[in-house]
Amino acid sequence: AHFEIGDEGDTDMLVRNSYLGRSLAKALGDRCCVLMRGHGSTVVGSSLQQAVYRAVYTEQNSRLQLMAQALGEVRFLSRGEASLSAAMMDDSLSRPFSLWLEKIGDVDLGVHSAAVAATFGVSNQ
Repeated sequence: AHFEIGDEGDTDMLVRNSYLGRSLAKALGDRCCVLMRGHGSTVVGSSLQQAVYRAVYTEQNSRLQLMAQALGEVRFLSRGEASLSAAMMDDSLSRPFSLWLEKIGDVDLGVHSAAVAATFGVSNQ
């Protein structure tokens, strides 16, 4: 899906009000990701872990898709394959999420360090 914020008039490219939020939600529909001109993407999930997973892999898979298309025709997943793959990944979200939490362990989150530690049971020092 694609969200063209310019269709809503001149903006600073940020979704700053409920009108733009509704327009973005309409573009997203029942999908988990929408591309935004000049801004990247918006990704949703049923949990923080799922949303982070989708955000990371949407960007990574987009790059891979562009490279694959340069080589020729791409055979995309069928609806059934996509559904089964998504269900399988949803069952194992904790593994990559735990690795990402370890990676940010050395990042100074300032005032947010305590909230991250409390929410995810990790130390950020």
